Amino acid sequence: MAEITENDEVLFPELFKVEGSGEVRLVAGYSKEADNWTFPKYLADPVSFSDDVEERLLSPFGELHSFTVVRRSLPEFPVPYALALVDFPEGVRVMAQVETDDPEGLKIGQKMGVTVGAVKKSQNGKDVKSYKFYPVK
Repeated sequence: MAEITENDEVLFPELFKVEGSGEVRLVAGYSKEADNWTFPKYLADPVSFSDDVEERLLSPFGELHSFTVVRRSLPEFPVPYALALVDFPEGVRVMAQVETDDPEGLKIGQKMGVTVGAVKKSQNGKDVKSYKFYPVK
């Protein structure tokens, strides 16, 4: 179950919500005028240029479009980790790290969910949490 406590350092908390059940959902924008979704939520819709953009939650699951395994990074990002692009049914493609013990085992097209986990280390060595993807079995 994904959770954020008051002691956790969180990166971009406005981009996701943790439901009472522990389900994590990404916060997107939706323009009725253009029937267009964006992530993150934009101030104005890039298709219609309307500023009437509602905050809506993306579907809880998407499909793995592409990924890479990062083996060299900045010191605050422990390696290796998988970085993925996931397509959501609303037509939005989102990039995030993947919570998995087997990054080489990911398969294009597989179902992915959204969770919360450590994405990097702070200067004092503490985990910094944010949204991540995980492969759905």
